Formats: sequence, C-alpha cells, structure tokens
Amino acid sequence: MKARTILTILLSIAGILVCNAQEKNIIKGFSGGMMAHTGYMSGGDNPFGFNPQGMTFGLGGCAKLHLTDHFRAGFEGYFSNVGLKEKSGFQSGSHNKVFWAGALAEWFRKCDRFTPFAGAGTGGGMETSCYILAGDKHDWMPEGSAIYRKQPFFYVDPYIGTEYKVGGALRLIMKADWLLAINSEGLNRPQGPRIYFGVIFAH
Repeated sequence: MKARTILTILLSIAGILVCNAQEKNIIKGFSGGMMAHTGYMSGGDNPFGFNPQGMTFGLGGCAKLHLTDHFRAGFEGYFSNVGLKEKSGFQSGSHNKVFWAGALAEWFRKCDRFTPFAGAGTGGGMETSCYILAGDKHDWMPEGSAIYRKQPFFYVDPYIGTEYKVGGALRLIMKADWLLAINSEGLNRPQGPRIYFGVIFAH
C-alpha cells in the first residue's frame, strides 16, 4: 500500500512539473506510462545461508520531461515480488519483495517509428524478506519458525530499451535493466535481470 502511495505521489509531482514547464516553453515534450515486468532473481545476503531464487513479477511506471532532442529526465517507481517455492526450502507464503523509486536520466534517438534509449535511475527503496520455515499461509495457526526483515537501500539502475510508435501519442515500450541496490552491508541480493513491457503516452 505504501509503495502505491509513493508511486502515485511521484507521478503527480511529475505531472505538475510537466504542466509548469510546458507553460514556460522550456521543454520539447513529455512522456509517461505504466509497465509490467518479469525476470529471474537469485542470491542471498542473509546470515543463514539461504539462497532465495525464482521468477519475479511486478508493476510500476515513469514520467519524463524531454529537455533536448536526445535527452530526457524524470521520475520512476516500481515494486517487484519473488514468490519462493517450497522446493527452495521455504514454506508457502515466503517471498522477497522490493520497492524502489527515484529520478532517471536517459539518452534517446528517434528512428522512424522506433525510439531506442539508454539511461539509469537512482534513488532509494526497501527490501522486504519473509521466509516461512515451518507452517503454511493458508491456515490460522501461528507459524513455528519464520523470518521477517526490512532493509532500506540506495540504488543505481542501468537500463536499455526501445519504444515503438503505434499512432498519435501512443507508444509501446520494452526495456531491460539490472537493479544494483546497495544497503548498509553491501550489495543487496537476490538480484538479476528484469524485462519490462508497457504502454507510454508521449506529447
């Protein structure tokens, strides 16, 4: 719930900035939209030797100001969840969830209907780890052994992708990234590549 609230606030702020900048004619355009993503995460930085791994799924969005013909900057916010399977040694309901939000900057180039881009985001986030070692999420019994932990982090998120102009203001977007999250103990794990698919509206 907090992740959605923060994302809504960021997109609202971006909308206000876009309106003000457009009135002053200091930008060449703006774009924004939502994306779903998937990927594969692995690795552990816990003291128990656990190695959480599996497919991750999530949602998020971005808003960008086009400051020149090849440079744009803005805000982003996403959440991503890895549901841990019983074959990984965890009980049903175990998960590793990550939320991050911050600023982004990217280079882009228009090539007919395609607009390839490359950039990076930076900001902060929170990892939530829930490892149920005995018990089950489907009953009302207290779990005999479980670990729950939240870890804030700073991140740098390099990415590449492309947009495809469908018509008018509508664009389809695909991008890939590798979130580098750094906490007080070093590089945050699990980590891995994500692929995003979504819709962007540009003006």
